[in-house]
Amino acid sequence: MSLSMSDTKLLKATGDVDGDWIVDEELSDGRLVIRPDTSAAGIRRRTGLEQISSDEFAEHFGHLPIDHEG
Repeated sequence: MSLSMSDTKLLKATGDVDGDWIVDEELSDGRLVIRPDTSAAGIRRRTGLEQISSDEFAEHFGHLPIDHEG
């Protein structure tokens, strides 16, 4: 059974394959086909990062220069 994006299941594993994994497929014999969670949210979880607000960004980096491109 293949999973759609809305049915995405997150698997948290410990041991030799420690980390967050996405379940791509559940096979009829019970095996799972998995892949690393490489989403932005997954990377932030692994590295312990949190998104900051625009106010916090301005506090840390100030006003960034505009190069009038794009």
